[in-house]
Amino acid sequence: MSQKENNTIISLSDYLGKLNNKGRFIIPEYQRGYIWGQHSWNHEGKAIKDSVRFLVESILKGFSLDKDIFLQGITVCENKETNDVTLVDGQQRTLFFYLLLKYLGYPGYISIRYLIREKSNDFLSQLNFDDCSENTDEPYQDIYFFKKTIRTFNEMLINQDKQELLCYVLEHIRFLYISIPPEKDKIVFSLMNGNKAIMKQEELIKSELLRRCSVNTEYIHEAENNAIRSRLAREWDKWLYWWNNESVKEFFSIDTQLGWLLPLMENTIDVSFDDFRNKCFNEDNHNGVKEAKALFRRMRMLQQSIEDAYDNPITYNYIGAILRIRNKEQRFMFLKWYFMDVLPKNDHGFAIKKLRRYFDWSFISVVHTDIEKNNIEKYNENRMDFLDRLEDDQLYRANYETGARWLLRCNILEDCSQEGQQGRKFDFSIWNQRSLEHIFPKSQVGHRQNTVPCGWDDNPLNDKEESAIILWREDILYKKDSCDDNEEPYRASEHSIGNLVLLYKSDNSKFNASDFEHKKDLYFQIKDDKGFQSRHLLHTVSIFANSKWEGKDIAKHKKQEIDRFIKEYPEL
Repeated sequence: MSQKENNTIISLSDYLGKLNNKGRFIIPEYQRGYIWGQHSWNHEGKAIKDSVRFLVESILKGFSLDKDIFLQGITVCENKETNDVTLVDGQQRTLFFYLLLKYLGYPGYISIRYLIREKSNDFLSQLNFDDCSENTDEPYQDIYFFKKTIRTFNEMLINQDKQELLCYVLEHIRFLYISIPPEKDKIVFSLMNGNKAIMKQEELIKSELLRRCSVNTEYIHEAENNAIRSRLAREWDKWLYWWNNESVKEFFSIDTQLGWLLPLMENTIDVSFDDFRNKCFNEDNHNGVKEAKALFRRMRMLQQSIEDAYDNPITYNYIGAILRIRNKEQRFMFLKWYFMDVLPKNDHGFAIKKLRRYFDWSFISVVHTDIEKNNIEKYNENRMDFLDRLEDDQLYRANYETGARWLLRCNILEDCSQEGQQGRKFDFSIWNQRSLEHIFPKSQVGHRQNTVPCGWDDNPLNDKEESAIILWREDILYKKDSCDDNEEPYRASEHSIGNLVLLYKSDNSKFNASDFEHKKDLYFQIKDDKGFQSRHLLHTVSIFANSKWEGKDIAKHKKQEIDRFIKEYPEL
């Protein structure tokens, strides 16, 4: 058979004709049982409309407007000798229409063989519409939902003209019919069924978009519709391929089929078909084709903006850091702000400036709404709080996260300044593996409490331990050569930001309590040591590029870091 014959849009009437008045629709044993009519709930605990009610409502709406309804494709294996049609994908829909046609009094030939369970097969072949009351103790799940489907028909179709509705359903329900070789059925079923739980809502949206983009009119015929559907489907699949890249999923901290694309379009974290249809389509608009194509165009532009931001090292670094600072809800709010509000309304240069401000303010824990509103008062409050913690000489002990966040920012910005103005993408794998390392080993620093010499852990030293001390905290100070002799030197401690660098946890353990020279040698070893990840941290590299590291270097470095913070976070 040609490709055109294997994959065609057919009506429900054509579908029944595949049996040629003697075959059967075969529901193979590897399929799951019929469950249409089963309730599910969204993240707020509200019931979502079940598949039976949803499809009946769609049929009634199409019937009232005299319009075709396009469903997801049905994949089958055909037996030319017996005219049996084995259902690989589409058994739930086929069983639904089997029950509906019987309910509407369809006089033609239709037969189903339900191999999953013999009792359920008997129920289908001996349908009794008068005995479909609910039985919560029903031993067979599929029989329970067969009956529930029929009760839904009784409730929703009681006032309909069954003959007119039957004629409409037979000719106006349409779907893609896909025939595959019998030897491929279980392979195809496994591939399709493996993603079904994740893909369901997104696939429904895709199907609806393709349906609305290709409605037969006197100007647009089936051949042109096929071309439109194929082009848009390929584009959708291209987006799907991009979002399913492991690096993209990890960067954007999301593992849904189309990442953040549909949540941003739908303006909600939890994508659902019903919400998407209600928010993105105007049901009163009779020019559905134009509306659907415009929606596809908006999705295309948004997807391109997201890909461009990912490809550009500067925006990649800013966005990547923000996504890691925020939780899922705040990530959505940020991405919506940037991609749906800032980018479309501003030139690229100004948008980057606003993104940089968001990046800076996020690091000092200003929340999204305050950044969006440019809340200067909240910024100044957080600025002073962060500065107080950053200046703390017991930073390593009392404000570890503040130190780690500041040094992460410093390393990210170093990457942004590389390769001229183009920047270099920061490796965010360190985010959940970050660790602070003392440059000058804390075990070799002593201090005095009430004249009693103590070690780094504040425990008194014995004579042997005291002799091992190389640097006393009282000597960790820095004074400019040009300063007046009366000016107080700038003091620090071994636990201050002046004596800390960012490393991967695994690399921190390799440093142990080594002295500066040994750490420096390890850091700059010229060999293929893939186990030492921290070499990409350029701010950390700059520290170990120093020729020596003494008390005055610690105090001087602390002053430099504090001065940098004050410069980059001025009071507003």
